[in-house]
Amino acid sequence: MQHFKSCDVIIETFLALSGFLKILIVFAVSSIKFLFAPALAFSMGLNFIQTWLSTTAGGISGVIVFFFLSRWFLFLYSRYFSYYAHLLRITVYRFLNLKIPKFIPAKKFTRRNRFIIKMVRKYGLAGIVILTPILLSIPVGTFIATRYYSTNRYLLVYLSGSVLLWSLFMSSAISLF
Repeated sequence: MQHFKSCDVIIETFLALSGFLKILIVFAVSSIKFLFAPALAFSMGLNFIQTWLSTTAGGISGVIVFFFLSRWFLFLYSRYFSYYAHLLRITVYRFLNLKIPKFIPAKKFTRRNRFIIKMVRKYGLAGIVILTPILLSIPVGTFIATRYYSTNRYLLVYLSGSVLLWSLFMSSAISLF
């Protein structure tokens, strides 16, 4: 019986959080997994405007953070990893007294890589932008968009606009039902 009382205290404390802390929690959730943020906001007792603004701000801040992290990661990968991977491969071949191949073997495609390539070819930038907040999650979708469409100068605007529209749609749908 004591265990249930402690759970009740935790739930009551969670429900009695200040409004700012509730908005901050929704902000953090929407920057990573946007799909669950509007439902969480309404279950915490936030109204439509608070839900829409906190999910939009959190989603757009997540897009901005993961956009620049993706660009930085891709830069480091292209600059350092391929060079050091090549050096490591040559060192291993020499250590094992094997003949160093003249060509680099082709990459093996995994199920995840096939899915990403199929999605990029079939839907393009528009499909990735539309699916990023809902299906792909903000970190994964932003990374894929940055990886394949980094030369598009409006990519950050497109991703932010998608978050804004999905936030409006989901917040409206949840508040109506």
